[in-house]
Amino acid sequence: MNRRATPTTRSLPLPAPRRPALRAVALTLALPLLAAHAQARTPDLSAAATRTAAALNGVLRNCPASFDPIGTPGKQCVGAPGTTEQVRQTLTAALKADLYGVWRSRDDQRSVFNWLGTPGGFVYLRLQADPDGRAQTLIYLDLPPDGDPTPDSSAPASAPATPLPAPTLPAGTVQMGGVTLTPLDPPGAAQAARPAPTPPTPRVTLQAAEQTTPAATAPPTIPAPASSRSARSLAPVPFSRPLAVQSTRLNGPDVLAVQNRLIRLMRPARPGQGDGWFGPVTAEAVRAFQQASALPVTGRVDRATWDRLFAPDARTFNAP
Repeated sequence: MNRRATPTTRSLPLPAPRRPALRAVALTLALPLLAAHAQARTPDLSAAATRTAAALNGVLRNCPASFDPIGTPGKQCVGAPGTTEQVRQTLTAALKADLYGVWRSRDDQRSVFNWLGTPGGFVYLRLQADPDGRAQTLIYLDLPPDGDPTPDSSAPASAPATPLPAPTLPAGTVQMGGVTLTPLDPPGAAQAARPAPTPPTPRVTLQAAEQTTPAATAPPTIPAPASSRSARSLAPVPFSRPLAVQSTRLNGPDVLAVQNRLIRLMRPARPGQGDGWFGPVTAEAVRAFQQASALPVTGRVDRATWDRLFAPDARTFNAP
């Protein structure tokens, strides 16, 4: 019996799936979406700074050179009038709906910080006295160092991981309560070698030679008319407000000018400069000057005390 041979069926090889190509296509499509998402979650620091400046009638400006080592390259700074506390209150009223909780401080309220909510995420917001003296208060805006704040923490880690630069006190610094005295010359330098101060730096208030007659033996000076006093005033800034000790310390170029002038008139003489904050030690020095100058002893710098303090013939006084 003949058997018919059954033809053998051969399976044709199927092409291997092109998986690497498919992955490349999917990745190409996903990258723009990921980039758009990342961009959407990056806060616009420039827009936040513009909004802050508008709320404060402030000025968009370059950040101080001392801030170069900290934060991100896109950080923004705003200069504003008013003390740190006044600026904080204004921003709270203007941006309250977008601020994250309460303001915080880690340096006894010399600076305060918060976070401002924006469509792209939170912006870190810090207020402090302007180290350059161009404005009373500097507002620093940057990305939060450790991401957005979380409601679980009463003092989130996003408070400055890299703190803002603090002033460096040179050798020979003397601390007098609320006033820091720093040498104007290197230790051991001769007093005669000190160059004469020139306006408009705060040290213009320090004249090279002053009256050295002890205040106890000097007769009271009869005040000159207001017009002649103003013409001869040695004040580097004009009188703008009375200065006195308050629960929220006053600070600014006028306080610094008063402190430097008081230091220059103190006997025995001591080199140095003030720190710009009006505290109890400054008020005590004002009282001693007022007593030596036959003024009402109040510890408060009113217009009469200001004019007498910055007169060329201002009396020296015994340091308290």
